[in-house]
Amino acid sequence: MSEQSNEIDSSPVGHVRWWHSSHGAAHLELLATPSAKISPLLWTKLTREESDRCEEAWQALTDEEKKQSQQPKPDQPIAEPVIEDGEEDLLLGVPIGKERLFEVDVKTMTMYPVFWKLTGPPIMVRRVLWMYDSNRPVDEPLAQQLEDAYQTIKPWKPSYQEEVSAALQVGPAAYEKLKYPLAEGAAFFDDAGSARLISNSFANRVSSAFFSTLRGGKHNSPYPASPLVYRGYDEAVRRANVPSRPASASPSRASSLPPNSSETDKRIRRKSLDARTASRFSHERGRKSTQGVNLGVPGANQEPNESENLNENHPYEDAKVGEGPSEDVSDLIFVVHGIGQGLSAQYESYNFMYMVNLMRIVARKQAMSPALNSIMRSNNVQFLPILWRTNFKPDEKETKRRAEEGLDNSFSLADITLKQHIPMVRELTNEVLIDIPYFMSHHQTQMIEAVCYRANRAYRLWCARNPSFAKNGRVHVIAHSLGAPLCATILSSQPTKQPPLEDLHAKVPWNQFLFNVSALFMLGSPFAVFLHISQAQLIARKGRERTMHSPDDEALDRPGLFGCMAIDSLYNVFQLSDPIAYKLNACVDAARAHELPPIPIPSITGTLLESFQKGVSKMFDGFLNPFVGQSTAGAGNVDTSDSPFELGGGPDKLQGSRAERRFSALNPHGALDFYLPGDGNISEYVAMMTSHSSYWRDESLSAFILSEIFARQEDLARTGLGPTIKSPVHDA
Repeated sequence: MSEQSNEIDSSPVGHVRWWHSSHGAAHLELLATPSAKISPLLWTKLTREESDRCEEAWQALTDEEKKQSQQPKPDQPIAEPVIEDGEEDLLLGVPIGKERLFEVDVKTMTMYPVFWKLTGPPIMVRRVLWMYDSNRPVDEPLAQQLEDAYQTIKPWKPSYQEEVSAALQVGPAAYEKLKYPLAEGAAFFDDAGSARLISNSFANRVSSAFFSTLRGGKHNSPYPASPLVYRGYDEAVRRANVPSRPASASPSRASSLPPNSSETDKRIRRKSLDARTASRFSHERGRKSTQGVNLGVPGANQEPNESENLNENHPYEDAKVGEGPSEDVSDLIFVVHGIGQGLSAQYESYNFMYMVNLMRIVARKQAMSPALNSIMRSNNVQFLPILWRTNFKPDEKETKRRAEEGLDNSFSLADITLKQHIPMVRELTNEVLIDIPYFMSHHQTQMIEAVCYRANRAYRLWCARNPSFAKNGRVHVIAHSLGAPLCATILSSQPTKQPPLEDLHAKVPWNQFLFNVSALFMLGSPFAVFLHISQAQLIARKGRERTMHSPDDEALDRPGLFGCMAIDSLYNVFQLSDPIAYKLNACVDAARAHELPPIPIPSITGTLLESFQKGVSKMFDGFLNPFVGQSTAGAGNVDTSDSPFELGGGPDKLQGSRAERRFSALNPHGALDFYLPGDGNISEYVAMMTSHSSYWRDESLSAFILSEIFARQEDLARTGLGPTIKSPVHDA
């Protein structure tokens, strides 16, 4: 993109660099908490590879589309396009970021998250040709004025250089004529790659005359005191006197401030850069430990293709971006939120996106451990949030229906709320707990429709970008709180097997997923309460992984039966102090449930290495007896040593009593309830305040989910990551 034209009348092709508004850097880093507000004066450059892809896409636009892309944009979020079946390819943008969860639309000059809805102001992008240095782009409209002047003056021609040399010999009267007027001040082109920004102030004229006299007219520019700007990023890197990247900046993203930025803006910038540096340092330390495990990511371990800042011995020169089967994401995890997302409209910290980011970070850390790494092998997994509350508008259809019937008295929750009394509690009730009565009313259908829309949209967009995933990949669902009964209702209506996306010829009903769900993890779930209210029960769906040959007393082929879900495995995970969580075992068989206490999830903190070392020493025993050495005392005579199941594959026929077979058809461990042991240092009533929202940061839970998705029986015995059936847990 930087080769020069052979025609003397054509301007040299400067290297264009693309930048995005710096508040987008916090989104790209997939932070677990909202970042501090960043000045709109800040801009962050894309990597060279990303920038070149954007430029290629922009050059493919028509002249009219290019003109439209340069129009001023509003500060409000850009409306999310509605995707119809078969139109996923129309939304393919330029992939951005280490995990390629963001894209740039060169038509609208915006950057956006692909799989969820952006909150806050839009992330704008800029096509930059003129720069103060490699980290500071020239702002519009000055940049366009400079380019117009450049095309008019044609400083790349030999005749212009001769004219400048002659003017330097004559003095100020001659080179004043070579200045090109701008809206404010003027520009003087030293050569084909740089220009001086000249102020019309008296001080600038005196300075120019002084330097001319002092240097005897031998300086290569008649305005040596005026600020330089460069045409093209490579030119700025080559000729600027400042380093091509600030020492504290992340190599893939360096922020910029115009020369007149305030000290506050600079402090914000330093804080932002330091945070990204710390993030990169943490990422690089763990990179060698993953040994092929790439969590969250085609390209999570990619280093930017910044040729001007890399040397031949850089350890990441050969990093690949989604190349080869080992870089493909094999498993997609959709994370569905429960109650409380109504608060995210007022408080950004409540946005569920940050919870999923936190779980992704924690899971990535766990994937670096030797034990979990050996279980995951070369498989990759990505976590994506399903923010269904953004599509749930309970009042719109109701308002229209009432108006048609003459019932046009419209009132909101705010109109009936006692705002002057306990306002914080009132707000909590209105924005959080209100989702529960919504679910138990006729609005449930709209909630289910919103979940399906967001999940199906994300799946179609994912498959459009990863064409082989529809046939070769697996989808799992983590459903938190009210998200669990929502997903259970959808999966009860789901056909036993959905065909691959490309083979779907009929429109999928509004209350179904487009995809098959392998494992369903319920976190802090009240699902059991809704089964109890409906007098329904849990039973496996016939025709799934472990129920291909199940008799009718073990699994049913009954789509539409509440509690008969089209899944392979079900896990009900909870904190013992979570007031929203309920047990599920009794919903399968109440008598058998008395013999099956909740199973503790192995604690990762402080014990993982020890468990791994012990597991390796018993590896060969583990192959013969996968659960050797595990305690079964008081577990109701559950014989796990002869368990007929294997994670990742089912037997031809399940063994045991009807109750035992029903549990085994739903979960490879023969039970559904799993709990996260607390530290025991604080009162349960104190822990209760935060337990329902604490799942996302729990390292043991992330390791448990990944191990259950990828492990075989011998893996759990070898590493010590498998759950252990212990004595009954009283009052669980």
